[in-house]
Amino acid sequence: MVPTKLSWTRPRDLARRRRGHLRALIASVAAAACVVGLAAASGPVNAAPAARATPLYLDAGAPVAARVDDLLGRMTLAEKVGQMDQIVTGRLRDKTNPADGNCTNAGGNADPLQPSCLDQVLIKNFTGSILAGGTDNPADNTGKGWADWANTIQHYAIEHSRLHIPVILGVDAVHGFGHPFEAPLFPHSMGVGATWDPAQAEAAGAITGNAVRAAGWSWDFAPVQDLYRDQRWGRNYETWAEQPALSSALGAAFVRGLQGEKSGRLKAAATVKHDRVEAQLPIRYLQDVFFPSYAGAIDAGAATVMVDSGSINGIPATASHFLLTDELRGRLGFDGVVISDFGDVPALATNYHIAADFPGAIAKAVNAGVDVSMTPSDYAGWQAGLIQDVRQGLVSERRIDQSVRRILRLKFQLGLFDNPYIDPAAADAAAKAGRDATLRAARESITLLRNEHNTLPLAPNAKVVVTGPSADSMTNQLGGWSVSWQGVFGAGHVCCMGPPDQIPPGTTVLKGLQAADPNVVAAPDQASAVAAAASADAVVVAVGEKAYAEGLGDNPAPALPPDQKALVSALQATGKPVIVVVIAGRPIGLGPAETTAGLLMAYQGSTEAGTAVADVIFGKVNPSGKLSVSWPSDADAPGGDFCGDCPSPLGDQPKFFDQLPDTGSGQGHSYNPLFPFGFGLSYTTFQTSGLSATPTVGRNGTVTASFTVTNTGNRAGTEVVPVYVHQPVGAVVVPPQRLVGFARTILQAGQSKVIRVSFRVSELAVTPGDIDGTARPRVEAGSYQVQVASMTANVTVH
Repeated sequence: MVPTKLSWTRPRDLARRRRGHLRALIASVAAAACVVGLAAASGPVNAAPAARATPLYLDAGAPVAARVDDLLGRMTLAEKVGQMDQIVTGRLRDKTNPADGNCTNAGGNADPLQPSCLDQVLIKNFTGSILAGGTDNPADNTGKGWADWANTIQHYAIEHSRLHIPVILGVDAVHGFGHPFEAPLFPHSMGVGATWDPAQAEAAGAITGNAVRAAGWSWDFAPVQDLYRDQRWGRNYETWAEQPALSSALGAAFVRGLQGEKSGRLKAAATVKHDRVEAQLPIRYLQDVFFPSYAGAIDAGAATVMVDSGSINGIPATASHFLLTDELRGRLGFDGVVISDFGDVPALATNYHIAADFPGAIAKAVNAGVDVSMTPSDYAGWQAGLIQDVRQGLVSERRIDQSVRRILRLKFQLGLFDNPYIDPAAADAAAKAGRDATLRAARESITLLRNEHNTLPLAPNAKVVVTGPSADSMTNQLGGWSVSWQGVFGAGHVCCMGPPDQIPPGTTVLKGLQAADPNVVAAPDQASAVAAAASADAVVVAVGEKAYAEGLGDNPAPALPPDQKALVSALQATGKPVIVVVIAGRPIGLGPAETTAGLLMAYQGSTEAGTAVADVIFGKVNPSGKLSVSWPSDADAPGGDFCGDCPSPLGDQPKFFDQLPDTGSGQGHSYNPLFPFGFGLSYTTFQTSGLSATPTVGRNGTVTASFTVTNTGNRAGTEVVPVYVHQPVGAVVVPPQRLVGFARTILQAGQSKVIRVSFRVSELAVTPGDIDGTARPRVEAGSYQVQVASMTANVTVH
């Protein structure tokens, strides 16, 4: 077995061994035979160039493009095909099947990496990338354990292969490096979205990038750039916002932070991704609403894009040349690596049945534009299938070279050829770093939705009862993608979805309140909470959702369950002020909590959310979070039955700010949320005045809006001001208001600031034509109105 502890990675030996290993690689490549027996057996190969003393691709000072060309020219077809495959770590933990020599009996998280399977996957089948899936963790689930894993894999791949090509290791780190259990975690993207602060998204990206790179897992499958459109979707918390401009700005900031690009070199690779459901989407809707969100992250230099698992208009995205090549590369200008999602290439045959077999599915995906298949298990099938496709003329070797060139460029940009190994001790420190930044993000995310009679903030020495199922639950507080795909589980819980007894260190709501106020007491159930309320000044009840991820979180009616509603009602009946803290991955039906004295949305994801909630409740922090999504009306709330016999507590769905106008006359046709997009209260008040905007501009120009924001209250606070555009008349129906920019400003009591927000006119582009319009979006000339608060400034676009 491969040892868990690797003596060659001790810090004092790293520099010496890297220099020695590079010299060994140069010597071995110069002396290597042009063709190895296994590669020859797999089919025709390219002729190798004459050996040179120092292969150009191993020269760290050479330009990346030249190194890629040199290495690509030395590779056999089999070696190229292997670079296009990504295999899950479970296949490296398997036992070899005596019947065929393949590693097919899945290993568990407690099993070490197996030399026989490393050989099968990395050497005999030339696999170029390894995935740590949502439930894959090393037995030592720390930064050091992840680094040891990475070093083991890289040493085997580099030292046993003909050309010594490193593998790229991928992992889902969606709100911090979520796998090592000691890592501090940021609020999930929806929570960061509520900050309306690109600096927080960039900090989240930077800390995540530092951690994954230090551990050797430098390909991060984040961020999700889909828009929030429907509360029922189980992936909502992975989106930034429901509006393209906000999502684009935050996604771009996250990418910049995570990749840390300097002179063409990347710290880590970001992956822009996607929905996972079947959809019927007009191309106009796709281009005008969804693509601008993706464009922000792509324009920021995202190195990779992951393909939607679903089908669009009856065509699986993984097989769509229109989507992956015409739109993504032709119109959005993406030039990086395109990877499929988990198992989506074989699914073209097994699920979608648009191909007869795996080779046929591979041909469709590769010809559509997929560069890397997250296969994730059948490495032998991938290798044989794509080589068969080339031999039969179904896929050209020129197309193979396109993908491999992109993959190799990414590996060089990440420095994997020059520094393939990492220091486990440094990885451990990086995995634990960033707790202050996660606290700042959590504080900015907390959204005050209701504050009747100025119940909040509470006095620092108030007598407070704390109760509710999420009051002291780090599992509920973190949600999904925390230690494991479906979240972390507590002591005694044994489940296939995650390791037990690995609760990340952090602060729950109860612990945060107790640290802030010695008069805080906990009540474990409804009866004790009601009893304790009699002598309390206020009651804090933490309610919401349990952890979930993706499809397992889909819910036809997201709402507080009956027992939580009953708890809130019983506490309200005591006559004491009740502050409800919602810990959830999306807006949910609140029932009686809709009329509570105080209401806070704390989202999910942050290890520091408990401290942030306490800081807001006791006034240490003035809340500044603003909803980045609409909160729909709740038919079950007192006086909230707006839709008669609606079958769902959230009966009027989907509900989003930029819904298009129509001629309907009922409430269900209008934008009537409980809390609108951009809503959030403060402990102070603000006034916006004096709007002006660039009066005339060309279609390729920039509009600048100027206005003054004043803090009219008696304490410092932070105000977020959205900037919208209204188009009075146009050939294509557009939303009454489109978000084009925003400002976030900190003001002392009585202070005023002049704010300027600029946006490109191209953000107003729409797809022209009739119902079947598929042309490139363009800006219609004419009159527009910039809107801030209740003010309007006219702009003419020519």
